[in-house]
Amino acid sequence: MEPFNPDKYRRLIEENRKRLEKAYDFEEADRVPIIIDVGGPYYAKIFGYTLAEYYNNLGVMLEVQIKGIKWRLRWLKDDLAHIGVQLDIGSIAEGIVFNCDIVMPDERNPWQSPWIVPRIKRLEDIDELEVPDPYSHKGIKEYYRRLERFRKLVKDNYGNLPVGGRLQIHPPVSAAGSLMGPRRLYTWIYKYPNEMHKLFRKLEETFIALQEFYYDITGAEPGSLGLPDDHAGYLSRKLYEKFALPYNLRLYELFGKRYRALHMDSHMDHITDILVNVYRLNFADVGVENDIRIISRDLKGKIVFKGNANWRVLLSNSYEKIEMEIEKCIYYAAPGGGYIFDNGGETYTGVPPEKLKYEVEYAKKVGKYPIRKENFKHLDRILKY
Repeated sequence: MEPFNPDKYRRLIEENRKRLEKAYDFEEADRVPIIIDVGGPYYAKIFGYTLAEYYNNLGVMLEVQIKGIKWRLRWLKDDLAHIGVQLDIGSIAEGIVFNCDIVMPDERNPWQSPWIVPRIKRLEDIDELEVPDPYSHKGIKEYYRRLERFRKLVKDNYGNLPVGGRLQIHPPVSAAGSLMGPRRLYTWIYKYPNEMHKLFRKLEETFIALQEFYYDITGAEPGSLGLPDDHAGYLSRKLYEKFALPYNLRLYELFGKRYRALHMDSHMDHITDILVNVYRLNFADVGVENDIRIISRDLKGKIVFKGNANWRVLLSNSYEKIEMEIEKCIYYAAPGGGYIFDNGGETYTGVPPEKLKYEVEYAKKVGKYPIRKENFKHLDRILKY
């Protein structure tokens, strides 16, 4: 295994943590904190492993994540403030829980991301979908057995390094998107609203059962809940209020008494008042499709938020486009604290590491507090945005 001593980075981690704490208190530190959302698949690519090796071999998964931590601390130098690893299964939780066919990367398709074969194709499939019992469900039990094997592997090689991993589906709208595909999801919401509510209720019950099961087997206490809900952002406000809000709010009320977070790669700029006044979020992860001016205006001082920088500019040959994207986010979102710079959504495999490093370095340069207009090379063009 890759040698790794977390104590070596203790001072740096503490500096990063303090910078982030300032943001969470809506205060200005020395500069805007930067947390780049890169994960195991990205690390696997840059370290020469395939996704087949990464997802199918726990030893490779651990090795890749350890290398990734060191890469961020030594080379990328964003504000990583927590060192730990996790059992990574990709976005297939619904497939495990509802016994779908799951396609994994293999020798023939080593770079194929894990994906679920949708199982809801007829209205009758909604009636046949069963809320699982986590205590007897074969796939759920196997997941947690694998998590224990991963925990042992970590402990044997790295001692008490934190290990994350719980099996949980997305909230109802996005979980439905995984089980039936986005096109059928949005069509059926219009054509069969009553049947879709029936489905969403089953998915809500499943989410609750999985969450309570996790608390039971780990001894963890409820109080903090983050929801990843990309599919719901493509609903109009009227449809969002009808099909997403009631279910998400009940989950927040049940499990998020102290802390609530929401990740949406899709739009949230049309429901900002819901995020603030109904969900009462503490944190929002903002996707690239949102207007940063609206997000900043409506969330500033109320919800800490991160993201929105369009990672697609990192695939271009234009450093000017990269600079403009960074300046746009920092100019509108950073003053007064409460903002963490990041790309919107996950930074995907294939983004050149050199461009990512340039992004971090330029964000540090432009994002020094207090934010000054003279630091922005492209301000005239940003103001026309």
